[in-house]
Amino acid sequence: MFKKYIEVYTTLSMEKFFIAKNILANNSIPYKDTSTNNQLRLSSNNLRGNNYLFSRDSAVKTVYSLPVRKDDEARARFLLNKI
Repeated sequence: MFKKYIEVYTTLSMEKFFIAKNILANNSIPYKDTSTNNQLRLSSNNLRGNNYLFSRDSAVKTVYSLPVRKDDEARARFLLNKI
C-alpha cells in the first residue's frame, strides 16, 4: 500500500537541485522534496536580533534532498549520476 522512498540525490546547490528535479520529471519518475531549510531555524533562534552568531549568513546552507520510490531507485541514480 505505502511505497518506500529512497534518497537518491542530495546537494547544497539550488541550481543542481532543480536540474535533478527536471531530470526526474522529464523521465516520469515520481519524487518527493525533503529539503531542509536551516536558515529558518537559525532566524527563529535569534528573534531579538542581538546575537550575531545566530543570524543569517552564508555559513549555514539549505540541504536539498530528492527521494524516489524504491522501484525507481536504480533508474534515478543512473540518470542523476551525470550532474
